[in-house]
Amino acid sequence: MASIKLTGDTSGVITVSAPAAAGTNTLTLPATTGTILDTNSALVSSKLTGALPAISGAALTGIASGGLTLLDTINTTSGTTVTSTTLSLTDYKFVYIDLYSISPATNTTGYLRFTPNGGTGTYFTPTTIASGVSQYGLITHNLDSGFFFGGKRAGGGGGINDTIRNGIHDSDSMGHNTGLSTATTSIAFDYTSGETFDNGVIRIYGLK
Repeated sequence: MASIKLTGDTSGVITVSAPAAAGTNTLTLPATTGTILDTNSALVSSKLTGALPAISGAALTGIASGGLTLLDTINTTSGTTVTSTTLSLTDYKFVYIDLYSISPATNTTGYLRFTPNGGTGTYFTPTTIASGVSQYGLITHNLDSGFFFGGKRAGGGGGINDTIRNGIHDSDSMGHNTGLSTATTSIAFDYTSGETFDNGVIRIYGLK
């Protein structure tokens, strides 16, 4: 393998070594003034031009995933209180609680509520419910401020055309519970009257 030795103006020697390659190969140097980069050089992003090759996302770091994540599914088919499994909300900004076909075993004058561990219970729906009448709804909860807002519909009545009080439909829910925060590890759901659940499911989602 032949090499070329370049002696520095004041000191030192730079050796340009050619690989042991078969055939004739040509290395064309640019006809401009500049600096040749090597494996120890920093590549300035402004010098990148042309089409970049496809980049696999598997190698990227520091990018937070988006979209909703299903954190837990709770069956509300029995018992007076149903509780989520262990939650980890540290990295989330919002929690969405989806009510699907929730109903009590008998008529109740109580309210459906949620109680985070370390917090107090808060009414989840503002109206009482009769047995056999299912409730559907979606609540958005800000884990920073503790404010939540959402709406529900009873399968046997209520909805978007019901009575409005102070600008809020009977089918709407809003409130404040700072106990539900990024430190929360579980949420319990029950009727304030102690009524037994007999149908439905609650899904808890997180948004980063």
